[in-house]
Amino acid sequence: MARLTETITVLRRMWSEEVFDHDGPFTTLRGTRNGPGPVRPGGPLLLLGGWGNRTLRIVAEHADMWNVPGPPHNSTEWIAERARILDAHCAAAGRDPAEITRSAQVVVDYAHPAATRSHIRALAATGIQHVVLALPRPYPDKAARWLVDQVVIPVRENSA
Repeated sequence: MARLTETITVLRRMWSEEVFDHDGPFTTLRGTRNGPGPVRPGGPLLLLGGWGNRTLRIVAEHADMWNVPGPPHNSTEWIAERARILDAHCAAAGRDPAEITRSAQVVVDYAHPAATRSHIRALAATGIQHVVLALPRPYPDKAARWLVDQVVIPVRENSA
């Protein structure tokens, strides 16, 4: 966890400073330059994935986005509980939890697209704002079209 935190510090400095030195417990850098600089001021958004208490503390302190495995690996209720812990870490760090985009991965069930849609809606109800749809092999014929027709469009129409 300490190495991850130091890496985040180095990345943020690379994205925001012209030249810098860094003396950390794992890394020493002298005259570090990163060019060309990032297009987005402050650098790209930082997404961290994980669910342990120490990881959630690091997410609260540093991340722009948090990702966690969703159904079928973890229930919506479990994700909501982890989100409450993240919120508590944000409060302890003096950070507004709304600054962190919440994301979950859902494994698509080709045999039961209604179940996949139900998982997405339940996650949205708990505050998940971004869903990564994982397509297991073997893929159905015209997988992208199937995904749009069976999952994306029905979820969007139902949430409008």
